[in-house]
Amino acid sequence: MINILFVIIILIAIYKCFSNISEYFDETKVTTGIVAEKRLKEFDYEKYKTFLDKYFSPINIIDLTKIPVQENGLIFCSVASYRDLQCPLTVMDMIKKAKNPEKLVICICQQNANEDVDCYNDKDYSPATIKFLRLTDRDARGPCWARYLIQQEWRGEQYFLQIDSHMRFAQDWDEKCLNDLKDLPLKSCLTNYVSNFNLVAGTPDEHNQLRGGLYIVNKETTEDGFFRVNSDFIKSADKPPEGRGWSACFSFSNSLILHDAPYDPFTPHLFFGEEMDILARMYTRGWQVYAPTTPICFTSFDRSYRPTFWENPEQAPCEYLSRLRLYYRFGYLKDIPEKLKIGLNYYNLGKEKTWQQFLEYCLDDDRPNENKPFEEDH
Repeated sequence: MINILFVIIILIAIYKCFSNISEYFDETKVTTGIVAEKRLKEFDYEKYKTFLDKYFSPINIIDLTKIPVQENGLIFCSVASYRDLQCPLTVMDMIKKAKNPEKLVICICQQNANEDVDCYNDKDYSPATIKFLRLTDRDARGPCWARYLIQQEWRGEQYFLQIDSHMRFAQDWDEKCLNDLKDLPLKSCLTNYVSNFNLVAGTPDEHNQLRGGLYIVNKETTEDGFFRVNSDFIKSADKPPEGRGWSACFSFSNSLILHDAPYDPFTPHLFFGEEMDILARMYTRGWQVYAPTTPICFTSFDRSYRPTFWENPEQAPCEYLSRLRLYYRFGYLKDIPEKLKIGLNYYNLGKEKTWQQFLEYCLDDDRPNENKPFEEDH
């Protein structure tokens, strides 16, 4: 009798390992394919020709895979700013709170109108190294484009940090990030929707400063076919909690991430979809994501004090085209307009894991996650 039970247990284990059925993964909640087909039927070449010619034409791109990651301890920091008067305060606080500010290489992409506060003039950012890119607000193409331009300035610094332009930092944040990474595999990324700070006082909320790993809200896609993510407040963590989502507002890792999942310049004005795209390309190349064990930085999800890139009249048609490109990249469309395929070989999914494995990784998760998502913030 015992032998029979043992055999049954072994057979069940083998079945779970090799079957495509996941205990918590309901594939009917992934509606990306349905959404993709519906949106493709709406395509009208004459309506979108101007945007295809402007945003999906060849550009000179530095192949970041040709630049080796150096073991120099430097941290390349990406700060994309759209008409944000908080940007200089963010950069100064990042430098002031760093344990080793001389190891920071901060690249700021400022997209301002003439009347906006300049993030660079008359500012003393020493001892950090500053790289500065200036665009007008009318030249802005959304967060993915700004972050692509910043990444093109990377020259082999060992670590990569990406943040928003309205943040504050914990003391010795750089040392804390490195301490969390040192016991994790090389392809590990610390990421989260970080906790809030008060815009007026410039200080973090007194309570709820630490959050656990990101997860997919309700284990489903939304009306656009993309995931929304969230995380819960936690009291403490002995080791970095594993996540199932990636956040554009805080990401810290080895700079190999720029080889495996660089920003795609041909996703103009993309908003929802940005984080799912980066995570998919990371995961299919062997990356895992974690939350930090201690508060690193704080953000503000209040957009009322500043304009946003949605004011650009070309935002909606460009985001539509960018999403078609992602649906095709993810394998939900057999074909798309030829111009939307530009450079896809460089920005495609990896081969270490499949798209199906990515979905199971994201959604086969037994943690309860009925909370509403925080909005991605740019």
